[in-house]
Amino acid sequence: MTRGLLGGTFDPPHYGHLVLAEEARVRFSLDEVLFVPARIPPHKRTSDLTGYAHRRRMAELAVAGNGFFRVADLEPEDRISFTVDLIERFSAPAERPVFIMGMDSLVEMRAWKDPERLLGMARVVVGTRPGFDCDDVEERLLKGVEVFPIPGLWISSTDLRDRFANGRNTRYLTSDDVRTYVIREGLYGAGKGD
Repeated sequence: MTRGLLGGTFDPPHYGHLVLAEEARVRFSLDEVLFVPARIPPHKRTSDLTGYAHRRRMAELAVAGNGFFRVADLEPEDRISFTVDLIERFSAPAERPVFIMGMDSLVEMRAWKDPERLLGMARVVVGTRPGFDCDDVEERLLKGVEVFPIPGLWISSTDLRDRFANGRNTRYLTSDDVRTYVIREGLYGAGKGD
């Protein structure tokens, strides 16, 4: 079985995540894509982060319509979630995981913990993203990944949080189930608008 891993905060998950995962699944003949919400991501302040239980539930709602997608609880509860540690825990002699990421994450990868080790343990595939290109990536990292095109969706979790907080449109940016959950739970100050 060839599995892909897509990590992230998913705060909230959106169609950009789903399109990235589906394009990778089809292009690289993956049997399954595991969405792995980071409990304690190193690049975000926990005070600014929605609780893990909410982020995991939203990810479950977002992937519910795709039988090839599953949310997996693979991160430690008591320490920072580093991608290289996830890959190390997930790797097995018979299986080299396919780690899926967007170009925006690849641009930031130079600041990650042990990026070269990560590239040696997993097949890293990177979907294009509007506003980011290979010129912004260090050559040493670019050599270790496979870049593939995905339809250009300019959606970000940061923008979605702002839209929910300010009562702006969120329809067609994330699934209706995620939108309903965010509003019902009052996440991001939602509930003021559609």
